[in-house]
Amino acid sequence: MSDSDSTASPEPQRLIKIIVFSDYICSFCYIGNKSLRDAIEACSDLPVRFDVEFRPFMIMCPTSDGKPFKRNEYLAKKFGKEDAALKWKFVEGMAEKAGLKMSNDGIMCRPILAHRLAVKAYQVGGQEMQRKLNDTLFEACFANGEDITNLDFLSESAEKIGVMSREEAINFLDSTECGDCVEKMMEAAKANGVNGVPFIIIDGRWALNGMQPTDCYVQVFRKLAASAPSSSSSSPTACSACTGPLLEKKTVVS
Repeated sequence: MSDSDSTASPEPQRLIKIIVFSDYICSFCYIGNKSLRDAIEACSDLPVRFDVEFRPFMIMCPTSDGKPFKRNEYLAKKFGKEDAALKWKFVEGMAEKAGLKMSNDGIMCRPILAHRLAVKAYQVGGQEMQRKLNDTLFEACFANGEDITNLDFLSESAEKIGVMSREEAINFLDSTECGDCVEKMMEAAKANGVNGVPFIIIDGRWALNGMQPTDCYVQVFRKLAASAPSSSSSSPTACSACTGPLLEKKTVVS
């Protein structure tokens, strides 16, 4: 072995870009987020690195008055009291298997402010900062049953995670910053066939519709690790690329 061989830099790890369309009041997004993270951890032996970007989607009708209301009341009105209880028991069972806490009740809302803050978190600190905010929002919504539209909660969370100071967060939330980006991301989602969440696009090739088990993600990651990288995986995607096609060749797993 020559001196040049012994000092050669290791081959750079391939980047797998993952775009997750999600809503913070969606229980399947809460559980699916855990499945995805477990899969990434299970693939730590692969010569790849991941960039996970959460993008906004809102499951509540835009014609609603915007005021938060109790989740149990919403589900009972939508499905009937008995069916709603059965459906929620099923969700609780899935959450328990995933090792997640679930409160008896919670708040339904259109969390536009939370989505704007999440976009900002990704811009400021990338996937790690956005992940911390996601964990905070999901836990508040489902484990604690809190109102994630509350300005005090959001501004304090932003400061705790390091996105910005509490005062800066209040000013940010009172502005329209990142609002246009959120709207464009949601429009791009619909243009790419996203009608419900979670919806996960991996490496610009795989579209996973709905909550997937950890094993499904692991299989996809291992296949991608053994294949040539796509053009979409060359660098992390930021808000500047929030419009346009998201898939090169669509392979959908439902």
